[in-house]
Amino acid sequence: MLYKELEKKAEELGKLITQTEEYKEVKAKQAKLFKNQEAVNLLQELNRLQRENDIKKKEGSLTDEDLKKTEQLELKMLDYPIIKEFHEAQTKLQKVLNLVMQAVIKASR
Repeated sequence: MLYKELEKKAEELGKLITQTEEYKEVKAKQAKLFKNQEAVNLLQELNRLQRENDIKKKEGSLTDEDLKKTEQLELKMLDYPIIKEFHEAQTKLQKVLNLVMQAVIKASR
């Protein structure tokens, strides 16, 4: 019974979050980003490098050069206006989500 109530409250919370300006901004910036093929290509390349780095880390073969290559791509992406705007919007939303999590933790004490 308690789990059903928790699930219901979580759904209500999710709906409230989607009504925030921060969430709406992320969705708008995301739509804009996905319409730009160059930005999508950069994101796909970053995802590929991160997956490769994860595998290399598990194998014990991850090098500083691998990390530097990924970092350089991340910096290049932040110079790309559409990606930078999306990243900034995500950061704002994450702050809201952190506040929500802090409230949940506070209530559980």
